[in-house]
Amino acid sequence: MNQFKALILLLFLLTTNAACSQVPEEVYPAYAMENTEVRELLSKINGVKYKLYISFPPSFRETSEKTYSVLYVLDADYSFAIAKNIVDHLTERNHLKEILVVGIAYAGEKNYRLNRTRDYTPTNSIEPVSFPEIQKQYSGGGEAFKDFIQKELMPFIKKEYRTNEEAALSGHSYGGLFASWLLTQCPDLFDGYIIVSPSLWYDDHLILRSEWKLNNKKPGEIKVYCSVGDREVNQQWNMPEDSERFAEQLKQKNIQGFSLNFEVQQNETHNSIFPASLSNGIRFVFGGV
Repeated sequence: MNQFKALILLLFLLTTNAACSQVPEEVYPAYAMENTEVRELLSKINGVKYKLYISFPPSFRETSEKTYSVLYVLDADYSFAIAKNIVDHLTERNHLKEILVVGIAYAGEKNYRLNRTRDYTPTNSIEPVSFPEIQKQYSGGGEAFKDFIQKELMPFIKKEYRTNEEAALSGHSYGGLFASWLLTQCPDLFDGYIIVSPSLWYDDHLILRSEWKLNNKKPGEIKVYCSVGDREVNQQWNMPEDSERFAEQLKQKNIQGFSLNFEVQQNETHNSIFPASLSNGIRFVFGGV
């Protein structure tokens, strides 16, 4: 009899535990960023499907006449949220005019290093890096990526979001390499360049030793903000030294129409420098307080 009671009790406990385990946990809503959209754009130039993170000010939905300047940000997986929050914070406090933010990311599988290695490098280089196989196979797609931005992305944004002619590009690390290369080879594409910790060591300092296609512009026509952290030094590169050479070359060319703001950020590493530099760069190129 005692064994029978014990069996009944065991079955009761097992049934109760199973029922309890099936009770769904309360699901809380995820945090969403207001005034944003996600779009996709398949490039006919390089065959890559891009995911676009778009941020627009509240007035964008309130009027059908106003046009907006645009900030394009590379490495949007981490940079878009930072850029949007900086822009919103400054705009709401009248320290910056209303602008759109367009983050360039990638649809499909997340091949982060593959995509940025392909798009942000102007040449194929097999010099030793952290991911040599990816570098060897995929680097050198910068020219096609430039054509995508110029011929497909910017016309798409202009058509869909009522933009004006003022636009700036922000890039960090390999993104800074691409922005630096674009500035020296196709400067008229953007009115402003925010270049943070550019990988100027790439391909035996390709950009520092290349011929630059820079011509005189109207006064203040192109604004360039460049920054680097004082702690961005290791056995492979000396980023402060490279960036200082880059800024000095821009100054020595004495090209009219270029406005340069170069900063070495104290106590900043390659991973920590981006938010503060982006804030400084946005205010510089868009005329914020």
